[in-house]
Amino acid sequence: MSSWTRQTSFTAALVLLGACSGDPADTDATASETATATATTTSTDTDADTSTTTTTTGETESASATEPASTTEATTDTEGTTDTGAVDPVHEMICQQLGTLVDVDESYAVPGVAGAPRWGIPMDPPNTPRIRRSWSSLDAAGKQQVIDAFLALKSITVDSGDPGSARADYNSFCEVPELGQAPYAKNLYDFYVEAHINAFVSMRSPDQMPMERMAHMAPHFLPWHRYILLRLEADMAEAIGDPDFALPYWDWNDCWEDGDANTCAPLFEPDYLGGPGGCDEATHTVEGYLTESGFTANVYSVGGLMNFTGAGLVCGARPLVRAVGCSDSVTGPPDAAEIAGIFARQVYDAPPYDSCYTEEDVSFRQYLEGFNNSDVDPICVAAGCTLHGRGHEWIGGDMTINSTPNDPMFFLHHNNVDRMWAAWQEANLSSGEAARMIDAGNPGYPDGDFRGPLFVFDQVRADELFDYRALGYEFDALPSE
Repeated sequence: MSSWTRQTSFTAALVLLGACSGDPADTDATASETATATATTTSTDTDADTSTTTTTTGETESASATEPASTTEATTDTEGTTDTGAVDPVHEMICQQLGTLVDVDESYAVPGVAGAPRWGIPMDPPNTPRIRRSWSSLDAAGKQQVIDAFLALKSITVDSGDPGSARADYNSFCEVPELGQAPYAKNLYDFYVEAHINAFVSMRSPDQMPMERMAHMAPHFLPWHRYILLRLEADMAEAIGDPDFALPYWDWNDCWEDGDANTCAPLFEPDYLGGPGGCDEATHTVEGYLTESGFTANVYSVGGLMNFTGAGLVCGARPLVRAVGCSDSVTGPPDAAEIAGIFARQVYDAPPYDSCYTEEDVSFRQYLEGFNNSDVDPICVAAGCTLHGRGHEWIGGDMTINSTPNDPMFFLHHNNVDRMWAAWQEANLSSGEAARMIDAGNPGYPDGDFRGPLFVFDQVRADELFDYRALGYEFDALPSE
């Protein structure tokens, strides 16, 4: 393929990605056009120009300051596949274009820790761990308890007088004067929405989140999300008065056992988590008990995958939206073959510790987060299309923008991601090999600041979160080699 053809098709793909990345209400955007553009980027000529160099400016979204010297030396054969270990040139161009969308000078002190800097982390490991179980294994009463806990968090505001109401006194994007938004009644649930939004808006800002503290597309991805699950779990336990409460996880395999992975009836039940939404504006609203009980999004992104700035936020109540099975970039949720692949990765992470250039055949974190440095679908380059990323993209709607915690499915999904990490750790710990057993079964976790304070939660260190049992929980079952 000539360099001109690669550049033209790449530009078309990014334009279409932008068109399909607005308010999640716009689920009738031309996904098929995005697929067509993607197909154009992957088509090849027998006279492939493998010496193409990009003319796009800007840093990659999550690359280290120095890009690997070999990234523009990838060779592409007549079938359109890239040699193992090399980055596809189209993939690289998409990474660089995404990098221009990050405002490294924009950061906000949102949401802070609301006077509880280490909430959820036990002083000492409990004698009896909480057992996190799959959503599908819960009985009706167990499912109702989870939904009632989510609803309770929405009702715990600064002025409610409930236990935990002081933790609802956080800093909000909706209170930042220059953003021109109207404040909402801050509550314990939306604390997590704001923290996650800020993890994108402040990406790589020098004063708040340099690469070593990035909560996505870097080594902190798994520890950061493990901590917010712990914190949320503690909030939910307090809200419903059950100290033994354990957050359930979404077992991706349940959707495949259903017989129709694109509906996943065992998960999207109107009486509990709500329905699957739909592929157009007329059907995308989540229906069922959760939303009928007043659960709404209060702060959300309208910039989709392309939004890395505070200007793309809207404050105001709107219904949750989903578009389960509507994406052309993924087919179904993560499957058994992808899950089995976690055990083929021997190290936690590998240089340059990013999403664009790190080799997913080597790095467990890169593979589990969902990135593949041979992807040329812009959606997959931006958000990942295997495992973690695949789950987000498959559910769609609120799960595909930087305010993804608006959908409670975010927490069930990430709990299963955490379960995959625990399974990988257990495989290492049971190997009997000293090199694999290091750091609670996290060989290859990088040293230095990568082990230090988390973004937002600067009194919690990443290396404190390695040993999940010491944090007070276990899972009812783990996948194994």
